[in-house]
Amino acid sequence: MISLDTFVGNGRTVQILRRAIERDRLPHAMIFSGPAGVGKCTLALLVAQRLNCLSPSGGAACGDCAPCRRILAVIESRRLQCRSSKEGFCGNCPACRSRMKRHPDIRLVEPEKTTIGIDQVRDLIREIAFQPLEARTRVVILDPADEMRPEAHNSLLKTLEEPPSRTVIILVTANPYLLLETIRSRCRMLHFGEIGREGIERHLVANEGRTAEEARLAAALCGGSLGAALDFDAKAYVEVRAQAFDFVRLILSRGSFAEASALVAPAAKDRRFFELWMGSVSALLENIYYAALAPERVGQCDFADQIEKLGRTVSRTSLVQAIEAVEKLRNAALKYNLQRQIALEAMFLELVRPSKQ
Repeated sequence: MISLDTFVGNGRTVQILRRAIERDRLPHAMIFSGPAGVGKCTLALLVAQRLNCLSPSGGAACGDCAPCRRILAVIESRRLQCRSSKEGFCGNCPACRSRMKRHPDIRLVEPEKTTIGIDQVRDLIREIAFQPLEARTRVVILDPADEMRPEAHNSLLKTLEEPPSRTVIILVTANPYLLLETIRSRCRMLHFGEIGREGIERHLVANEGRTAEEARLAAALCGGSLGAALDFDAKAYVEVRAQAFDFVRLILSRGSFAEASALVAPAAKDRRFFELWMGSVSALLENIYYAALAPERVGQCDFADQIEKLGRTVSRTSLVQAIEAVEKLRNAALKYNLQRQIALEAMFLELVRPSKQ
């Protein structure tokens, strides 16, 4: 069962929150800032659970009392979706029944379609003007808070200036500087970092039933995100990796543009497939780099022979250039609506051009 004791990664942040709760000095408003998939929203809900547990054990909630179970239902239902109704709630399926068990004073505000709108924030402000229905401490979580519309920012600001009693507001974001400076100045910001590979591997094996090899592969490819590791599909990845490896081989062997263009065309058609494919290219290049220097850092043991063989034929300088170019393109793809095939072809030409001059 997940709790503050079993939370994976960011131990220092967990300890800061533990001490603040134990000393009754938890700030009324906080910003949980850090990469996607490291458990920021989950930790916010665990804080809510600890604040309202009837029989806390040490620094964590008991997990068995009625408030704990109802808040745990919020955590569990985040990954569940109704499949029986177009409106997203039928009331009868397991996902909907889980959502119906949620605690009424633990509010998780998420975007409607693409943004958190002014009406959502106004409804929230009206609600928290009153005392909690059941909880000792009401907890409100906005995730992702940077998706609030500008007018929603301004509406929330006054509430942060005059916080209601018995209420904690937590803004979850990967981009804190998209929030108004006046909002940031009224909140305590806690920074989250990526989760170490070893911690992700242990969690996947011990709690998710993954094999050691699958857990190692997921941890190596998820970029420090437990959320990405939980969603990792090893079988699908193996198929993607074969295509990605052909592209990596072409880059490092200074292959032909025509062959590279044919390889990237199917990868560029779908955004989600493109992201998985690019992640595979990046991971393969990193593994090739470490194959000779630190073999223990090669996450894809089932592919080690091909990685080591290719690594012997290229210089570290070429590998570093390729790794930097791929990461630059991955970051650009997250921020902008790129023409993916053109961007891939341009990157390939940039990497192979020096040998042609």
